[in-house]
Amino acid sequence: MIKKIAAIFFYITIPVGVFLLLGFAVESNKDIPCRSFTVNVLGDSYFLDSSHVINTVYSKFGQLEGKKLREISLGSIEDMVRNIYFVQESQVYRTIDGDIIVNIEQRHPVARVINAHNESFYIDTQGRLMKTSDRYTARVLIVTGHIAARYSATIDLYADEDPEEITTSKKILMDLNELVHYIRNNPFWDAWIDQIYVTRSGDFELMPKNGAHVIEFGKAEDIDKKFQKLLLFYRNGLTHVGWSTYSRVNLKFKNQIVCSK
Repeated sequence: MIKKIAAIFFYITIPVGVFLLLGFAVESNKDIPCRSFTVNVLGDSYFLDSSHVINTVYSKFGQLEGKKLREISLGSIEDMVRNIYFVQESQVYRTIDGDIIVNIEQRHPVARVINAHNESFYIDTQGRLMKTSDRYTARVLIVTGHIAARYSATIDLYADEDPEEITTSKKILMDLNELVHYIRNNPFWDAWIDQIYVTRSGDFELMPKNGAHVIEFGKAEDIDKKFQKLLLFYRNGLTHVGWSTYSRVNLKFKNQIVCSK
């Protein structure tokens, strides 16, 4: 019986002791000075650089190196970094040696829109509009034509809205977003389609990179079926008669493709 009680006492006190020691170590760690402040900007876009983020943080909190860790609010730094334009996600943490590290995921554009007012903005992976940057231009699909919508930070193309309350200009952006993401998620079409043109009636025309013809896609309906139909036409038609045979390829008709020279 005594051995059993001793065993229970052992298995209870050991974890509690370890927990207390860890807590003491963490608390003691807060008294050491910040050794370094490092910002890692992840991804293949270059809208941001680490020096800009570091200077932004220093402008509010002062230089962090040398300050005790307990005097530095990681939560406040993370909130500030997340509010920097072009930042999609951020993570701030400290190491046991006193280093503070910020990892940043940038926003990722999927298309650049040049609207009817000759204003330019991006659509990103989250269905949000992005400003362009003077320091970096993303290589993405270019969209031009009859696009009335203007840039607004509040536009969310994935928002659940009453269809009757969606304006015509926003509906075009929503359809465009769906079409662009389909193209981007398909390696072949992503490599093949270079530009999108929006007609006055709200139809989409696609321009391949080789400029051989214009693809009259129509509305953003039956997107997968239309691309499958186009791929079959490429494989069984144009490969035999030549890529420059037709100037326009029309996908708007069900179960058929209409071409014109």
